[in-house]
Amino acid sequence: MAYEVNAYGATPKVRNPLGVIGLTIITIGIYGIVWYYKVNKELKDFGRVYKDQDLADSNPTNSVLAIVPGFLLIIPPIVSYYRFIGRVRKVQRIGQSELTSGWLVLVLYLVISIVVPAYVQSGLNDLWRRYPRIGEGEGPPAIEPTPTTPAPSEQDLAAAPAPSPGDAAPAPSPGEAAPPPTPGDAPE
Repeated sequence: MAYEVNAYGATPKVRNPLGVIGLTIITIGIYGIVWYYKVNKELKDFGRVYKDQDLADSNPTNSVLAIVPGFLLIIPPIVSYYRFIGRVRKVQRIGQSELTSGWLVLVLYLVISIVVPAYVQSGLNDLWRRYPRIGEGEGPPAIEPTPTTPAPSEQDLAAAPAPSPGDAAPAPSPGEAAPPPTPGDAPE
C-alpha cells in the first residue's frame, strides 16, 4: 500500500517495489512510464524544498519524453536514466541515506530492466520512511508556532547563548535511523 510522507513541504510517496514491477507488467509498461514521471517530480519537489537548484530545475516531462519517443534513437533513454540515477543519489545524499548503486542499476538495466524501478524505489523508500506520513492521523503532527508559543524572532535568536558541546543531541544508537535532515541542514 502506497502512502505519502511530508518531507518539509515535498510529498514523496512510499511505494511497494514489487507493486511497481507488478503494475508495470500488468499495464504492459505504461505504469513504468507513469512511475518514472512521478518519481522525477518527487525528486524535483524535494530539491525545491531543500534549495538544490539542480534538482529543482529538473524537468520530469523531458525525462519521460527521452524514454518514450526517445527510445527510437537509443541514446536519449540512456542519458535520461543516467541523470535520473544521479538525481536519486543526490536526494539520498541530502537525506543522508544509503546511496543507490549506479553500477548495479546499469547491470540490472542491461540484464533485466524491469527490476530497476523496484530497486530504485526500494532505496527511495528507505529515505522517505524517515518522514511522517500524511493523512489518516498517522505519524507525528507537524510542529508549528501557535499564539501561545510564538516563533522566536531574529533578535531572540541572536541574543540566545551558543550551545555548549554538552548540549548536542545524542547520536542514534546502532540500528536506529537518524532523523531526516531539515531543509536548513542540506549541504551547500
